[in-house]
Amino acid sequence: MREPYTVIADKEKNRLYVDLYLTKIEQAEKIEDEIWAKAKQLKAGWGCIANYTAFNVPLNIDVLDKAETVMSFLKPLGMGQLVRVLTEEQSSLDNELKKRSIKTGGYEGIAARTLQDAETILDRILD
Repeated sequence: MREPYTVIADKEKNRLYVDLYLTKIEQAEKIEDEIWAKAKQLKAGWGCIANYTAFNVPLNIDVLDKAETVMSFLKPLGMGQLVRVLTEEQSSLDNELKKRSIKTGGYEGIAARTLQDAETILDRILD
């Protein structure tokens, strides 16, 4: 059984990669600490790709609260841009995350359908 999420800091690309495989929000107990620690390894202006394509947790207040906690510290840690990778069926998740990232995090994430599209977007914006 794989981990419910992975967080990788790529110092060469100056990017943070977050892959979510959660099936219940309790599996994300320590995700904030891990994202914080990995993001601190990157230089200011880093890009973030958050892959939600395997995310399978019902959208509820606990999920949104956890997302808002993370959103609140990404910009202060130096994030330049976030791209969310989502399936077409996850449009309600994308809409909710976008609203909350603007309000709580002070940024508007961009949606992409594939990891390659997300990389291309960050290459254009940040490089």
